Amino acid sequence: MTLKQLLMSALLAAPALAHPAHKEKVYAHAALPLERKSLAHCAAKFNEPEFVKRTVEHHGRELHRLKRARGIPVEEKPKISPRDYLDVIKIDHKSNKTVTEGMDLSTLFEDYGACMLMPAVDQGPLYVKGEEVRKDITNGEPGIPLTLAIQVVDYKTCETVTDAFVDVWSSNSTGYPGMGDPNDSSILQGTTLRGVQPTDDHGIASFDSLFPGHYEGRATHIHAIVYLGATKEANNTITGGRAAHVGQLYFDQSLITEADKLAPYNTNRMAIVLNQNDFLFRAGANGDDPIVRYALVGNKLEDGLFAWIRFGIDQNANLRVNPAAFWTENGGVMNPTGPISQLPPGGFPGWPGWGMRKRVEAALAAAQAQNDG
Repeated sequence: MTLKQLLMSALLAAPALAHPAHKEKVYAHAALPLERKSLAHCAAKFNEPEFVKRTVEHHGRELHRLKRARGIPVEEKPKISPRDYLDVIKIDHKSNKTVTEGMDLSTLFEDYGACMLMPAVDQGPLYVKGEEVRKDITNGEPGIPLTLAIQVVDYKTCETVTDAFVDVWSSNSTGYPGMGDPNDSSILQGTTLRGVQPTDDHGIASFDSLFPGHYEGRATHIHAIVYLGATKEANNTITGGRAAHVGQLYFDQSLITEADKLAPYNTNRMAIVLNQNDFLFRAGANGDDPIVRYALVGNKLEDGLFAWIRFGIDQNANLRVNPAAFWTENGGVMNPTGPISQLPPGGFPGWPGWGMRKRVEAALAAAQAQNDG
């Protein structure tokens, strides 16, 4: 057995410690799992003047919009940066260019980064399917503003994927899934920091969200699923389609450290898991770079971040998605075969005192009783 085969066997045999006391399955792509793990072969396509121009125009508009909304002069601005996961964690993903009015923004966004075509993980224990199609997913939640732009491309053809739907969700600033109060267990009822956006004619979907907080058992991350063939309904949700990509995005450890110094992040007492100690991060970074590139919108972190990344997807993929709940017009409805339903009564031992399953079930029952009344 070659060294490459030994390493691949070890990777697939390792436990997927995605969430405390909840093992997430790791699905290797059945066909050619070692084929083109990164998008390096697309360099020529991505460097075509028209491709760069359209990408730059999109990100330039977003960055200027964010600055204007915060009353920050557009001519002000700092910092883009220049792969085995040990190499990735050494990269500073913050832009080091000065942004000025009328500048050639291609010098800022040319180093795009890419989320490789990797063995997919499942969606985690807190995914709610059926969230609304919307750009702003903050719901007034406090934290560092984060606008995230995700470009979806076909990893084989290097062409952008239009009319896909990107579904994202993350924890809030204090590490809880979309809710600020750790005693409020109705996590599957909330829509905060959850939402869906279609990719535009250049394959880009963008969200106004918040920088996520950390929680025990995982490195700081954002979940994302790319759906193909879905239909937007009149109630502003999507139905049908199939999941072509199930992945997670990460952040520089130095950025996480700085964010944790600010309120309300600094009230989070849960243990921090470094990127290099997170199994799923290592899986994603062994071959490419799943950490977002980013720039500060103003002169300080509190003014917010603009972050971008590129997903390489297999358009023929049809990955398994088993949500914790389904969002309906009456709120969240527990999936009887979902990951929360399968938890023992004590919930996640790594989150002391939560009693996750009992509390979620009670919250759902209360909401349903209110709706019925």
